[in-house]
Amino acid sequence: MEIYLIRHTRVGIETGICYGQTDVPLADSFAEEFETLQSKLPAFNSCAIYSSPLSRCRRLAERLNAGSVEFDPRLMELNFGSWELKRWDDIGAGELKVWTADFVNLCCPGGESYREQFQRAVAFWKELCQTPRELVLVVTHAGLIRALLAYLLDIPLEKSLWLGIDYGSVTKIHLLDEAPIIDYINR
Repeated sequence: MEIYLIRHTRVGIETGICYGQTDVPLADSFAEEFETLQSKLPAFNSCAIYSSPLSRCRRLAERLNAGSVEFDPRLMELNFGSWELKRWDDIGAGELKVWTADFVNLCCPGGESYREQFQRAVAFWKELCQTPRELVLVVTHAGLIRALLAYLLDIPLEKSLWLGIDYGSVTKIHLLDEAPIIDYINR
């Protein structure tokens, strides 16, 4: 089974804004970014597509036009709770310092911890592997891709943030006798 983890393309909000599970629009450059992204994927007629239900992923998944899309809330980005849509600079420095010191285990106010996102990602992965298919596309977010890679590579969650996952990037994994082989990251 070949699995392509796809991060959505750029979003249409100003930089420096905290967003996770807020449904923000895609940037006006979506059409051009889609063409670039599509060139990173193999040719296919149909395949299984899973997507975060947030519109920035939904729009991309539906545009891939490879069959029906299954929307799964486990594929959503981290829930930043009351920080959603605030400027990072406007969140209290003390609050940020406490959270960043242990973001793996601490929840954002009214949100979730990175460990909770990791658990969602792992539950999705285990279920995905129970139904082998030839080709699978997973349209999701940077945090979710990092969490999955942390699981597959067995690296500490706090170090997974060091993995670069660009907008419109593709990470390819294939299962070899049920063992995940990571062919490339962030292409």
